[in-house]
Parts: sequence; structure tokens; C-alpha cells
Amino acid sequence: MLAHPNTLAEYNSWANRRLYASCAKLTSTQITEDRGAFFNSILGTLNHILLVDILYRGRLEGVRPTFKTLDEILHHDFRSLSTDQAKEDQRWIALTRTIDSDTMDETIGFWTLLDKPDRWEVPKHIYFTNLCQHQAHHRGHVHNMVSQSGIEPPPIGYIEFRIDTDGAFVTTQAYG
Repeated sequence: MLAHPNTLAEYNSWANRRLYASCAKLTSTQITEDRGAFFNSILGTLNHILLVDILYRGRLEGVRPTFKTLDEILHHDFRSLSTDQAKEDQRWIALTRTIDSDTMDETIGFWTLLDKPDRWEVPKHIYFTNLCQHQAHHRGHVHNMVSQSGIEPPPIGYIEFRIDTDGAFVTTQAYG
């Protein structure tokens, strides 16, 4: 396993805080503007990220999803969405804190939310990796849309997270 799920949950929370802080500088019109993205707007994409976070956690906790589609809007305003995402991030941090690395080959089974749902059974290490990849993928979309709005979003990469949170890497400032 490359990174423990708890480290990935901490990274997710860190990246979300940074990205949401950038989004908070935008007007509600800028946040809801259709930008031709997969989930249309910044708000739509952030809602999708939260929905999938809730969906994945619910599957682990044995809770049947109430969502019918992956593009449902959970929050129509940025403030409540931001609050809910921060709470969900903390739930993931708590959930993953005690995961034993030896259990990561155990499978989790679930039905997809595809138009024609499939039943998937995957090892937990793939499940967690997919969740992290999903979060990073769609945060990248939001990062781009924020940039298009004239706000320079902060770096949200994993190495930046590690430098910022635990000094795991030595950095040298560039000269010139």
C-alpha cells in the first residue's frame, strides 16, 4: 500500500480546505456559472465530490445509498456545501484512523449508480485508491475553473500536503 487511507483522508481534507478557500473568493454567479465541465459548474462539481464521498463511506458502513444519480445537487449554496464537505472530511478521517493495513485485501461489494447498475466486488485497497483518485480528478476540474475565474488557486498536490503538514521532504528555495 502506498499511503494509508487515513493519510489520504487527511490529504483530502487539506486539499479541500485550500480549494474551498479559493472558491470563497468568487461570487455566487461565478460559482454557479455553467463552464461546460462534466458537472457544469464549480458548485455542481463540488456537490458531486461530496456526494461520492458520502456514497463511498455509506457503503463501508453498510448504509444503502439514497442517491439515484451522481449529479444530484445536495446544496444549492456554497456556504452550506462548504460546511457539509468539511464535516464529511472529518468523518473520513475518523473512519480511517483505525484501519488495519492487513485488512486492505478484504473485498467490499456494492451496486454502482450507472444507468444499468452493476454489482462490483473490489479489494478495499482498490476502493480507497479509487476514492482518492476520484477526489483528486474532480478537484482538478474545480482548480481549473477557479483559475479561469481569475483567482489563482493554491497548489493542492500530495507532495505539497506532506511538506505543509509533516515536513517529510527537504525543500530548497530557488534563487534568481
